[in-house]
Amino acid sequence: MERIASVVVPALPLQLLLREQPSFRDAPTVVVADDRPQAKVLFANAHARRARILPGMSYAAARNLAVDLRAGTVARDAIEDMAAQLFVALCGYSPRVEPVRGVDGTPGSFWLDPGGLVPLYGSLLAWGQSLLDDLRARGFSSTCVIGFHRFRSLALARTRTGVLLVPEPRQERRMADAVGLHQLTITPALRDELWVLGIRTLGQLLQLPAAELRVRFGPEAAALHEAASDGWVTIDARPLVDPVVDTLALDPPDDDHTRLLFGLRGLLHRMLSRLVARGQALSALALQLELDHQPSQTIHVAPASPTLDEALVIELVRLRLESLQLPAAIAGVRVELEGVRTSASQLALFQAQRRRDLDAGNRALARLRAAFGDAAVTRPVVRAAHLPEARAGFEPITQLRMPCAVTEADPREPTPLARRVFPKPVPLPPRPRHEPEAWLGRRGAIVKMWGPYRISGGWWVRTVERDYYYAQTQHGELLWIYFDRPRGRWFLHGIVD
Repeated sequence: MERIASVVVPALPLQLLLREQPSFRDAPTVVVADDRPQAKVLFANAHARRARILPGMSYAAARNLAVDLRAGTVARDAIEDMAAQLFVALCGYSPRVEPVRGVDGTPGSFWLDPGGLVPLYGSLLAWGQSLLDDLRARGFSSTCVIGFHRFRSLALARTRTGVLLVPEPRQERRMADAVGLHQLTITPALRDELWVLGIRTLGQLLQLPAAELRVRFGPEAAALHEAASDGWVTIDARPLVDPVVDTLALDPPDDDHTRLLFGLRGLLHRMLSRLVARGQALSALALQLELDHQPSQTIHVAPASPTLDEALVIELVRLRLESLQLPAAIAGVRVELEGVRTSASQLALFQAQRRRDLDAGNRALARLRAAFGDAAVTRPVVRAAHLPEARAGFEPITQLRMPCAVTEADPREPTPLARRVFPKPVPLPPRPRHEPEAWLGRRGAIVKMWGPYRISGGWWVRTVERDYYYAQTQHGELLWIYFDRPRGRWFLHGIVD
């Protein structure tokens, strides 16, 4: 049987987040789906897992387990761009590289054909180690398993570090059978259903009948069984010259070319960034225009020479659109870029274009004010007011300014705290004399309080007298609560991060 190598960059989104935030490395850190308390945890580092934080739980639940939890989101475009860069890097070690898709396919997983490379590296182990050293130099930890079966070698790569050379297929089968289902990227619901039956490893899953598995547990379980079963499939290598493809949806359909070009400009910048990551420049562009209740039309644009000039490409598209007589409004656009290798100097010019342009920003603000009024563009400000909820406001802005440089904080100083104030205070039940742990419900018992801090005023409208406290709960939350003296009630006004 021919050899196959599985290369895995585990938890690629988490590694990207830690590259952007190096200070998160020594703290519990998770990648969440979006910026909401109930957002799902997608990836968790070792510190978070030691605190019993696992993918699938909500961010709010994870915060209850680790007070110092760090979290962030990673854009899908950033993940796809980095996966494309890894694909290009791996093509330097094998002429046949296939990104893993379908069952157990996550960004950062690849199959490679190591055939014929021993004369260049001396051995397959040396080849695999050179590959991992290259990825480590790019800032990524990774694993390489050189085996015989696509899925089994991939499963082993998810459970190990470094390079593993499997000597023969039967040993690969025995090692893969011992892999736990929790180590594979299956949904938590399927994992828990199988655990109820005592199915905890891949080998135990393979002992179940495939047909009955589909009926009882659905297509995901059947696909996992099929992928892990005996059977050898060759690598479906992806060509290195894949075009960069993206789409722009217009809802409702629009026939205004100016608005269309405005939307295409932002899309084109992201797509050109992906070309730059490949070391390429744009050689041709195809636009497939999806028309409203009419057949789609495709137009092609090609610059005189490969370029990364966004303004030039947009101008060519504008001239091409103006020459068309479309029978209906445009409901969506599929954009496809073809690239060719280019020089480092041209790539550097594209990177320089990313610098902030204050004049362009001020011109954009002027257009918005002219179209929607002088109060259309505002910025948040802090106002002088006796009530916390009245101190935040907005004021019109006419000129943009560069942000001030932030100096490094003294490491001996405590970390600054941020107070998230609720727009409307949340009423709390009366404070019980007995069983105080039942006062805040799921937030837990209060273990320490600081205060009171008196705020009073508003006699000209309505008398306000509040005693504010900082209350620390048994779960580590720091709450900002107050007692309203005129009304004789307690309120939760915010949370301190």
